[in-house]
Amino acid sequence: MRINGEGERYYYSGANTLQIDKSGNIYISDCWSSRQRSHFLKFSPDGKFLKDLYKQGEGPGEIQSAFDFAFTESEIYVYDRTKRKIIVTDKDGKFITEFKTKSESFNAFIGIFRDWLVFWRKDIPYERKTSRLYDVRNVIVFVSKDGKIEKDFYTFSNKEFYISLAQGGGSMDWDPFISVIGNDRLYVCSSREYLIEVLDLESGKIITRFKREYAHVKHEKLRGEEAFISKYNAPKIKFDSDIEDLFYDRSFLWIKISTKDDLMGYLYDLYNSEGRFLDSFYIKPQLIRIDNNYLYTSEYDKEHLPYVVKYRIEDSLGTR
Repeated sequence: MRINGEGERYYYSGANTLQIDKSGNIYISDCWSSRQRSHFLKFSPDGKFLKDLYKQGEGPGEIQSAFDFAFTESEIYVYDRTKRKIIVTDKDGKFITEFKTKSESFNAFIGIFRDWLVFWRKDIPYERKTSRLYDVRNVIVFVSKDGKIEKDFYTFSNKEFYISLAQGGGSMDWDPFISVIGNDRLYVCSSREYLIEVLDLESGKIITRFKREYAHVKHEKLRGEEAFISKYNAPKIKFDSDIEDLFYDRSFLWIKISTKDDLMGYLYDLYNSEGRFLDSFYIKPQLIRIDNNYLYTSEYDKEHLPYVVKYRIEDSLGTR
């Protein structure tokens, strides 16, 4: 199946997030800044356009700009990053309620665990006297579905380069923070090295960590990077972060790593939910979702117009 980026009643410039509800309906977010039109598109299981759920604005049920979303059985929870509010609608986008979060802001809406909305908040060091790598707290926050309870659940630590306030402030990414929910667990990479930590969302404890020997990919300098490092005495980046993305489906964890081949695409590692390595393979197009033995990718045609492609995994991974 293919969903083109331009239809009779919709368009999008690229799928930021794609999710599938239990009925097989496909939801695609296309988020941009407030200067550009965002979209929240719903398609039938066979790819037929149904409606755009996005309502731009600041009123009840309206989204200012960029957003994240997740499902329950009958509802959609949308986090408006700009207005720091959570909007609740039914699966057709009909407004139910909304509420503000207590935290100043969240970096991402990770997903839903039972009766909790799960968020990630990065606590940056505001008192910065020197330009250097600082320890950063990456807090997993639980918010009740009515917004009345908000609690810090677990904290991961990593590093990020921050510019002193005397030099104008600012930052440079160092350690990543990548996460995905699966099987009542949160799988997290918060290191430049190949390392996965598994947080049990029931007990709040790390139940396992796993890693493997990995040949780092040499970092290629970006435009302006060398001048930035020289100006602020920032650390030189010798290699790319080993892990670039995480996906979870049917008790399997897929890890997109930084190894890339010009013909075959990116290399992916496959693990079971307990952290046992199973296989490695290349996928050329950009993978955006795995769901029930199907892959969804974001691709472009010769005119560089976007479309989403659905692939079936013919060799069942459940037999491994």
